[in-house]
Amino acid sequence: MDRVGTGISGLDRVLGGGFPSETIILVSGGAGTGKTLFGLNFIISGALKGEKCCYVSLGENKDELLRACDGIKTLKDVRGYIDKNLAIEHVIMGDNIDLDYFTNIFASYPGVDRLVIDNVNRLLIYAENKRDYRMRLSELIRYLKERVNCTLLLCETNGKEIDTGNGEAFECDGVVNLSFLEFEEKPRRTLEIHKLRYSSFEPKIPHEFVIDGNRLRVTETRIL
Repeated sequence: MDRVGTGISGLDRVLGGGFPSETIILVSGGAGTGKTLFGLNFIISGALKGEKCCYVSLGENKDELLRACDGIKTLKDVRGYIDKNLAIEHVIMGDNIDLDYFTNIFASYPGVDRLVIDNVNRLLIYAENKRDYRMRLSELIRYLKERVNCTLLLCETNGKEIDTGNGEAFECDGVVNLSFLEFEEKPRRTLEIHKLRYSSFEPKIPHEFVIDGNRLRVTETRIL
């Protein structure tokens, strides 16, 4: 099976080469765990390889996202790819926004290799109820799997939860959970793989996830 490299040093080793192609991956975690930078790193890594990439933000605007990239050496060159093979779409949420609206956005970028949606929580706000949200999310995922080589759905969660409680983890092909863990009296970011179809991996093993001024990386350290 073809694999899509994550662009994060050490993570492809953990994943057996990257995410499987034609999959939807949920990247979940609490505030500050690194979800947005994870998504930006993934999308920029694809752009550097000449792939067609799209980042859809339901929160931060383009300038805010680019400012986040400026703080990390490996992401600083992002501006050279904007409006070439990388699109950053900022969606301002409003009463006329629903899941069908996003389908139309994705349809305007044919042949996308990598897509990031940041974040799926905002889609939940405009669903009529949980059943409506789950049905529309399932439809959206089916639509994306037919048209995008690999999609990341970012999801903000509380505590040790891996999704919002509305079935995102079940609907997606993989779940990567980012969190903080107190280790030797110092909080560290950790990354755990809870689910990844078509792959052999060590489930729920916390690996150290480092974000510094140079790059994003997953170390050899397993925090048990």
